[in-house]
Amino acid sequence: DYFLSVLAGTAPLPPLLSVVAPKGAASDVDGLPVPLAAGSTMDDLTKPLERGVYAVASPDQKTVLKLRVVSKEEAGFDPQAMLATRLGTVLDDERKRRIAATWTILQLTFESHDPAVYPALDFFLAVVQALAVRTNGIVADPISQVYKLPEELVSPKPDGAPLAVQDFVSIERAADSDGARANTRGLIKFALPEVEIGGLDSRGAHLAERFLLGVSQSILRGRLLELGGLLGSPKSPFRVATGGLDRSRWEGIPVFELIPDGRTTTTECLVAWAESNPS
Repeated sequence: DYFLSVLAGTAPLPPLLSVVAPKGAASDVDGLPVPLAAGSTMDDLTKPLERGVYAVASPDQKTVLKLRVVSKEEAGFDPQAMLATRLGTVLDDERKRRIAATWTILQLTFESHDPAVYPALDFFLAVVQALAVRTNGIVADPISQVYKLPEELVSPKPDGAPLAVQDFVSIERAADSDGARANTRGLIKFALPEVEIGGLDSRGAHLAERFLLGVSQSILRGRLLELGGLLGSPKSPFRVATGGLDRSRWEGIPVFELIPDGRTTTTECLVAWAESNPS
């Protein structure tokens, strides 16, 4: 269910062949682009992108992406209405400027992917980033609920890690009756439950972001959570419980909640973890 949209701010759009082309050609990404519209030919790849559907395959053809090009009106996207939302009001000036300048929506989805998954994700981000750069655009990630500038899309990978978790997962904070809450947004892209922690004070809320990103990185490397399992510091661990009880926020989305195992507080569990995992 993973997709990203480039909110393109230029007209006309660049030719797809300037963005993706076989190795050796003058393009940003090594790949195999194909127009899919009825009556189209390979010559159309040298013309500016226009309304329609295209395919983009990785060099080994193990990953195939679908690119849909539509006007913002056809997509039902109103830049000014978006900027008036709670999320829009807290964006910085450059993000607001690029969103307001949107002409066209370029949406990338997976048709098929490399069984190893990680190479497919690398190729996906490379194509999205190149499109955003070429269109002076901004990347919308509706699942993670973030808007990223092109240079923010691909992060350095930690030593030995196949991906940088912050490229796929964001951390959301919200006020609650018993303090603050923090949760992931983005694990559902990989058919995995999101993770939340409640009962946070100001110190706990700060630590929760780093902790949840670490948990997400571990999950995306194959160490999945299970109900009743323990994680964090052995001294003051969290237990994995069923989460998502606030259905107004989580309708249709599976969620795990991390709760203190024993008579400790959420913040005490996070502090114990931080002491054994200094940044």
